[in-house]
Amino acid sequence: MPMLTETKDEVEVKSFTMQENSTNSPFNKSEGYRAILKNKDFLSLWLGQVFSQLADRIIFVVFVAVIASSFGVSTTLQSYLYIAFTIPAILLTAIAGVFIDRWDKKYTLIATNILRAILIALLPVFSNTLFGIYVLAFLVSSVTQFFVPAEASTIPALVKKYQLLAANSLFTTTMMGSLIFGFILGDPLINIFGLNSVHWGISGLFIISAIFLSLMKHKRIEVESVSRKTFKDFLNELKQGFIYIKNNPIVLQAMLKLATLFSIIVMLSILTISISQEKLYPDNPALGAQKFAYIIAFSGVGMVIGSFIVGKFLRNIGKYLLIFAGFTLIGINLILLSAVGLIPNQFHIIIPGYDFAQVHLAPFLLTYRMIFTYVVAAFIGLGASFIAIPVQTILHSSVAEDMRGKVFGVQFTMLSTSSTLPVLFAAFGADMIGVTNMLVIIGVPLIFLGLYGLTRKKIVNYLKTAT
Repeated sequence: MPMLTETKDEVEVKSFTMQENSTNSPFNKSEGYRAILKNKDFLSLWLGQVFSQLADRIIFVVFVAVIASSFGVSTTLQSYLYIAFTIPAILLTAIAGVFIDRWDKKYTLIATNILRAILIALLPVFSNTLFGIYVLAFLVSSVTQFFVPAEASTIPALVKKYQLLAANSLFTTTMMGSLIFGFILGDPLINIFGLNSVHWGISGLFIISAIFLSLMKHKRIEVESVSRKTFKDFLNELKQGFIYIKNNPIVLQAMLKLATLFSIIVMLSILTISISQEKLYPDNPALGAQKFAYIIAFSGVGMVIGSFIVGKFLRNIGKYLLIFAGFTLIGINLILLSAVGLIPNQFHIIIPGYDFAQVHLAPFLLTYRMIFTYVVAAFIGLGASFIAIPVQTILHSSVAEDMRGKVFGVQFTMLSTSSTLPVLFAAFGADMIGVTNMLVIIGVPLIFLGLYGLTRKKIVNYLKTAT
């Protein structure tokens, strides 16, 4: 029993550490990646995920480039694209889960990939108008909402129970990797195929994913109580999740911190387009709209590095200490990013182009300003990992097991919904007062939030009692 003088942070750290060190913990029973990848069916599912998620990330880069080259470089236009991708996540994710429990998951995965391949192949038809691009984004995202839950719910049917930790860890790692490489590959893929033909490359990735998934042998698991779930049942579960969160202050605060982080990330995703257009490629804004993905990719690199640092070296640090340090770090680097225009835009490294047969890669000019931007973006990603990992740990350790599905369903719905207004705020702000001022407006409150949290009494007490 903890002493009365212990803070909530200390109790949480001890509880989670005991859980990880327990002999009954799945952390000690799980197998490594090599063991689960020997499972050919799981390997087929994982390879299907790799190509599908790479295609998903590249789609956004290509759509941004198409809008910039045909309809202008307004940040507001790009924000509407993000919203078109987000609305299906708000409206369909939970509903899709109800249907997924009734359908054969293997054929659902294959069908959703083929449907997305067909939709992307029709990009030239939809791209004649701005509204058409938004409609296509909405349709592609709608199909994706059925792919994601089908993929996640297939994993337990392919691996043994004690392998689930390793399997889910691999899928999470792949998702982070696709965030990085998917955005990075968007630009060279456009260079190889050309903006008017790149959709064939994306469709090809979805077809490759479907081929790997077709090799998977999957036995359908019938769960009677789930397969007969109705939409009314889902609404009841969602309501229970909201009530549970409302009545648990620790869970509620963790959710709010996660929503704040998610809002920052989506605003930055939109602002990076303006940064790339106005600061990195001022002479060719349309090209800047194509190259913005490198900023996102480096922030993803920072998140991966941060995840390693937290897991390897900072596991015994108070979670609230990490969270508020993360907000402070993000705020400081947003202010630094606002000063990118002061960095000389001289060429530092010239990466030569490449020509082979029909493949042409243009030379890549790396400037001091680009290097500064990418490094700062990586530190922002680092700060994001300092927030996301502890918050998710608090949620996993604080939410009752029989309520996790309901609570995390609310979490996903809340994050998707809360991203809409911040995106519009960032876009309209960038167009009206400039991206530099917007970075300051977002960064300064985050610094104050972080410093406020770091100077709170329970954080100070934790630092004094930490060994």
